[in-house]
This record gives sequence, C-alpha cells and structure tokens, in this order.
Amino acid sequence: MYLNKKFMGRYHVVVFLCLLGALTGCDKIAALYDKSTSKQSTPQTSSQKSASSTTNNASTTTVNPKADQKPSSSALPSNILASVDSWSISVEDFNEKLTKLKEILPEFDPKDINSKKLILEELIRQELLVKDAEQAGLANQKELKETVEDFRKTLLVQEVATQLTKDIKVTEDEAKEYYDKNKENFVVKNEWKVREIMVPTESEAKDILVQLLQGANFTEIAKLKSKSSSSSKGGDLGWISKFPFEQMSASVTALETGKTSGVFKGPAGYYIVKLDEKRGGSPRPFLSIKNDLIKSLTLQKQQEVVLDHLNKLAAKTNIKINEELLK
Repeated sequence: MYLNKKFMGRYHVVVFLCLLGALTGCDKIAALYDKSTSKQSTPQTSSQKSASSTTNNASTTTVNPKADQKPSSSALPSNILASVDSWSISVEDFNEKLTKLKEILPEFDPKDINSKKLILEELIRQELLVKDAEQAGLANQKELKETVEDFRKTLLVQEVATQLTKDIKVTEDEAKEYYDKNKENFVVKNEWKVREIMVPTESEAKDILVQLLQGANFTEIAKLKSKSSSSSKGGDLGWISKFPFEQMSASVTALETGKTSGVFKGPAGYYIVKLDEKRGGSPRPFLSIKNDLIKSLTLQKQQEVVLDHLNKLAAKTNIKINEELLK
C-alpha cells in the first residue's frame, strides 16, 4: 500500500543510474559491474601500462567546461568532496550513495577508485544539466511542477504511514488463534476428476450404461460412442471445481470415487459420468500458511491503524465536496 524507505533510497539511485547510462553509455556502466575481468587481466608491458594510464585518466577526469583547466580541491572544506557553484557533496553523502548503489548492484565495488571517480563525474554532470535546465526555465513548466509536487506528497504519505505502523506486529499465536476461529476460510476447494459419455438419445445412453454395468471399460466406450468433445480423451474432463450444468453437478457430487452414475439429461444430450478421483474439502494445515497469514494480518492491522488515523483527521477538519460537480 505504501512505499518504504529502502525503496525510496533505491529509487534515487535508479534515477541516477539512468543519467549515468545516458551520458556515458553501456560500456562504462558495465565497467562498474564486471570486476572479475579486470582482476583476471594479463600482465601489461610498460608501454601498455602507460597507454592504459593515459586512457583511464582521460575517462575519469572531472567534467569541466574548460578542458585545459585542472580541478582543484584547495578551496573546498575538509569534508566536501566536490562542488558545482552553490551545490556541493560531502564525503559522507557520497559514501551513502555508494552504499545504496551496492544494495541494488551487488557486483559494484564501492572501494574501486575508478568506479568512484565515474560516479562522482556523473553526479557533477547531473548538477550541470540541472543548472542548465533551471536557467532555461524548464523547472517552471506546469507539468513538471505538478509531477514534483505529486511525488513530494507521495513521500510524505509514505513517511506518515511508516511512523503509524512501524511498531505493528502479529505474533504466531495471534495468527493461530485467527486460523482456529476461521478455519472455514482456509478450506481447500473441492475438485473432481471426471469422465463423461454423451449421446443424443436416452435409449442409446441406457444401452451404454448396461454395458458399463456388465464390466465394459468406460474410457474405451467413451472413445467409441461418446459424441462430446472429450471423446478423443476417453471422456476425460480433467480436474474440475465447477460443473458445466446443474444435472452433472448433482450426479458427480453424489458419487463415490470409482463409481459410475446413471443416465441423466443435459443441454447437448444424455450423459453418463464416472468419478475417477476427488480432492479438497478440508482446511489447509496452519503451518503451510502461517507466514502468509502473519503477513496478511499484519497488513490488515496496518491498514486499520492508518484508516483510523484518517478518520480522526477528517473529524477535526473542515472538508467540503460539491457533489453536483461529480455528476
């Protein structure tokens, strides 16, 4: 019903990764995950190391509008990792982002220097684009403002719900008590494995019934004489929990397993059915549904608490609705 904090943390990282993919391409993203390749690489010659070093330096240099300028950290406070005009990111905040990224991408190594440089580079690029969008007036677009406001409200609702329900739990004893009082709700539905023979006339059906009572094989007779669509399968209807018409339901439910019914009339002709197997009709064992039941009851309790809180808020708030405008 509500978003959780872990989801929201991951949402931020996912949005960031979308930017990462758009700006750098799949090759650089893949480089964040595929550490096994770099660990198993063959030794390089001195010339190869020099070329590789040059390439790495070029790919991880912090974005700067002027290519000939070098980024400097001399003017930054001791805990600030980087800044773009008024925006800055601290070491603590940066490490938190790396931790969240690790949660959804287990292969990501937050200690790898090249990966960290790439992430920081993309954060800076993000800020450059945000500043550019704001200066262009994109932040004032009505649709964008409404989307941001809707998302803000969603976050607030999620946080209120989290605070209201954080201590709500259902114990195994409570779940068992509920199970014992409501066993009828946990009964496995009845199912029947049925075979049928259908013929156009009552006299033909009675002749077939006589043959069956004398020991003829139901499956073979169904293949030879039944006019229903199931005849090719020996009249097998498979496992059914609902019957195609009332007369068949009455006949099948009255049968014992392995027995054959009498002749009865149906919508397409005259029928004879045989009950091969029957299952269901008893409650599922508590242990088989315990975990699902605890989760369901917990959610029910949480919803009740939130609804009760909403009712209290509504009772002390002036709410007006123009019913005519709804028509």
